[in-house]
Amino acid sequence: MKPFIDAKGLVHEYSRRDEEGNVTGINRALDGIDIEVKAGDFIAVLGANGSGKSTFAKHLNALLVPTEGTLYVDGMDTSDQGNNLLIRQAAGMVFQNPDNQIISNVVEEDVGFGPENMGVPTEEIWRRVEESLKNVGMYEYRKESPNQLSGGQKQRIAIAGIMAMKPECIVLDEPTAMLDPAGRKSVIKTVKELNKKEGITIILITHYMEEVTGADFVYVMSGGQVKMKGTPRQVFARSEELARYRLSIPEVTRIANGLRKKGVNIPKDILYTEELTDILLKIKARGL
Repeated sequence: MKPFIDAKGLVHEYSRRDEEGNVTGINRALDGIDIEVKAGDFIAVLGANGSGKSTFAKHLNALLVPTEGTLYVDGMDTSDQGNNLLIRQAAGMVFQNPDNQIISNVVEEDVGFGPENMGVPTEEIWRRVEESLKNVGMYEYRKESPNQLSGGQKQRIAIAGIMAMKPECIVLDEPTAMLDPAGRKSVIKTVKELNKKEGITIILITHYMEEVTGADFVYVMSGGQVKMKGTPRQVFARSEELARYRLSIPEVTRIANGLRKKGVNIPKDILYTEELTDILLKIKARGL
């Protein structure tokens, strides 16, 4: 079975120019990326600012094309401009700022905008709008103005708008960067549910470590290259290596590491508060 996303030797270079437009240098933002994603997977791409992760995200939607190497989305070569529309229907993109994607004054009209542009019949548009808003927990706000919603709610509306176009994959480029902790938690919960319940392939681009604990697989980028990869447990167990790439580990993993340094027998790959609590309760019970 072919991967839904298949990047091989992916390179992207930006030209630096002076005020007169002359090329003064080349910046290699992506440097030989190899990433495979199967349909239905939840994949996280982690990296600090300048790591190349957002440049990679833009390739998945054919907003950028490879300088070298290849990238196929659902079997389509992103370098072929003739594939652009089909690629963008297959892999919808959600950006950092939901205000950049929301264009209508009524929530349900905004969600229906994409399907309408695709020529979907009116009756089917409204069915998709209802289904998408219910899937992201925003159906009760369908008659509201997006301007009256919180950042987290707006981001869920943006996700609903992409869902209404029925993509097989949703690419989220730093979707919670402008949100408060409550908004981030709400959006990530929505994304996880779409993956598990709807079977939508999820590519989450982020630098928030706690957001990727539920991912199937994690890629860590730095300097335009993939430096680490594995399951969340495998990656977070290598906290010292993550620190070299300016990434921290989830707070609960940090606490577990601190306890282990003090002699408490705790595994290296703790991801959840409930896990740590359960282990500590068992240790306490054995000590009684």
